[in-house]
Amino acid sequence: MKKLVLAVLAAVACLPLSLAGQTAADLKEFSQVMMLEGLPLTLVHLNDKTVPVLFQPPTLYSMRARAHDTTMLYVQGTATRTVELDSTTFMIDQGGQAVTSLPTNIKNFVKGKNKLGQDDRVDGVLTFAKAIDVSKPFTVKHGRDIATFQFTGAQVKAMTTVPPAQ
Repeated sequence: MKKLVLAVLAAVACLPLSLAGQTAADLKEFSQVMMLEGLPLTLVHLNDKTVPVLFQPPTLYSMRARAHDTTMLYVQGTATRTVELDSTTFMIDQGGQAVTSLPTNIKNFVKGKNKLGQDDRVDGVLTFAKAIDVSKPFTVKHGRDIATFQFTGAQVKAMTTVPPAQ
């Protein structure tokens, strides 16, 4: 009986570790890296799978609702040197149609030009003017820099499956 109790306790103790690995995998599955000079940015497509990993209630619910209505990307990076980032020039291109974005600041991502020092962290959200078709490839552009997203059918299905409330 003691061995059974110990086995159950060990399984319960390891559960958060396996969930943490799952959430990191969820983010990576919906992410691309944009290599800006001096500032590599990770762009995470916000959807039903990624929003619960990045946000806590009550913000989680509003972000999930907004992500259903339009295309949104979570932006994160750390400057490798002094650099200036213009947060207003991100665009999505899909099938030759350009869609503009509006930045939301979390840290060092205010609307306009942001002067960053080495090791300054950037966190923010880009909200695009309309929802794009995630079943087709799209490119996020910032000047000459690009990141291309192309989701599989399983990924598209996972984006729209509402997980249980947390």
